[in-house]
Amino acid sequence: MKNQFLKKFVSVVLSIGLVFSITACSNTDDEETKVNGQSKIQAEDGPLTPYEEPVEITWGVQASAVQQFFNGDTYDDNVWSRLIKEKLNIDLKVEFSADTSTDAYNNKVKMQLASGEFPDVFRYSDRVFFQEAQEAGYLADITDVFDEYATDKVKEFKVKYADSFEGASIDDRLYAFPYMTDNFHQAVNLWIRDDWMENTNSQAPKTVDELVELARKFTFEDPDGNGVDDTYGFALSKSVTATNFGTILGLVGAYGVPGYGTNGVFYKGDDGKITFPYIDPAMKDALAVVKGMYDDGIIDPEFITKDINALETDVTNGKVGMMYHMCWGDWHPFNLSYQKDSVITRPYPIPEVEGIDTKMGVQSNQMGELFMISADCKNPEALIKILNLYEETVLSSSNPDDFNTYWANEQYRFSPIFIGIPVELHAPVLLEALEKGSSEGLTGTVLEYYNYVEGFEDGSLADDTNAYGTWGQMAAEGSMKLDLDAKEKGQLVTDLMANEIPETWQQNSSILGTMVETTFTDIIIGNKPIEYFDTFVEEWLKAGGQETLEALEEIYK
Repeated sequence: MKNQFLKKFVSVVLSIGLVFSITACSNTDDEETKVNGQSKIQAEDGPLTPYEEPVEITWGVQASAVQQFFNGDTYDDNVWSRLIKEKLNIDLKVEFSADTSTDAYNNKVKMQLASGEFPDVFRYSDRVFFQEAQEAGYLADITDVFDEYATDKVKEFKVKYADSFEGASIDDRLYAFPYMTDNFHQAVNLWIRDDWMENTNSQAPKTVDELVELARKFTFEDPDGNGVDDTYGFALSKSVTATNFGTILGLVGAYGVPGYGTNGVFYKGDDGKITFPYIDPAMKDALAVVKGMYDDGIIDPEFITKDINALETDVTNGKVGMMYHMCWGDWHPFNLSYQKDSVITRPYPIPEVEGIDTKMGVQSNQMGELFMISADCKNPEALIKILNLYEETVLSSSNPDDFNTYWANEQYRFSPIFIGIPVELHAPVLLEALEKGSSEGLTGTVLEYYNYVEGFEDGSLADDTNAYGTWGQMAAEGSMKLDLDAKEKGQLVTDLMANEIPETWQQNSSILGTMVETTFTDIIIGNKPIEYFDTFVEEWLKAGGQETLEALEEIYK
């Protein structure tokens, strides 16, 4: 199907070449024409040229509870559908809509893989799915279309985020447009309440021992001053290796174990062989520290029943003093205590263990989400034009109204395909501008974030939750500066496993992840002795772990 589609597309372009003066399919350099910095495309059909007749693009919507609708907008009719129609004469049609907070979206996309009937564009991250859909001929090879229609600024992303584009490629051909990233921002920080530090006359801990001592103060020295024994110094959620808040990942990182979620990361050990973090003997020492805090009453004994929602409630009500979390803590959940009681919670480098190099796991940059285009899409170049329009409107525009209208408040989700760059990646530019005290030369997202940080610090945006969240990440001592420092220090360990995933891992990763969570929780609460860790390692290896390690050695030589 894929090859038939490409042949039909080339045939159509060649047959109408004289009418529209398109030279995109010319094989001679003499026939190439430069238009707005783009070769191979005549002015009649440039990167942002609207269609003379309407073109329809169907898309699959990742419906989300966080999506905000304004002025009666819907997924069918919104700021992006109207802009795309106005600028490009492209009509958007929602092929399906499914919730991403449940399994609804995953199930819908998997059903399409069985039938081969896809919308023109949809967003998904599963690499096994990506490979199977490409092998079945369901995905368009967009290599040439991207090269011909993308603006120079959009093409620059292919150079700057080469890993992400490699993750969207098979056999050096581009079969999707990637959500681009540099995963340094997946590092973990220690987040602590300002008021409790002040009330206990404390300083931010620099070692794990100091962390435990501070947690003890936050538990037993009435840090909120209400005269009631109702606080806990260190917060955990029931998913102890989660990649959000209430995790032990920062503590295990201090012991040189680069954890990341229940499935960790795979990396080369000191012996040069690929290994897995949670079978490292140093995990014993990290778990012993957490168990000690639990036994001493520093951790809420009910943490094993507390999901993220319950932990959010504890944060809002001022019941916990510190926890490990990723870079977005002031976006959530510490925005809740800020809104309720004006409490500032800020990030610090994770406390270390003397003589041990801190290590934190991050995913491969190849593993972000993908915008996949169906091989049956009649106008794949239309999706590239939408990307060009998105870049021009959101990233390059110097008009703040564009950012607020088309990006802020989750409005970017209305575009069927967009340039997904975590805002954290703007940090180097923003930090430099903040140091200079000038926004000169900034545009789009970076300019708005500069204004947020400045506005929060001078008090003019003190009531703006977006400003508080941005400040926590992007200020001079924000989480992004800490994560960039961790990257520079060599503390980040990138997962070796990327597009090629061993079959045994596909089959067993869920079971192995459950083993990790269950064992670590049982050790922390005392259901199993610390020595049981050795048994866990043996069982993990037998249940598919060893086979996975051997397969990875073959794949990632």
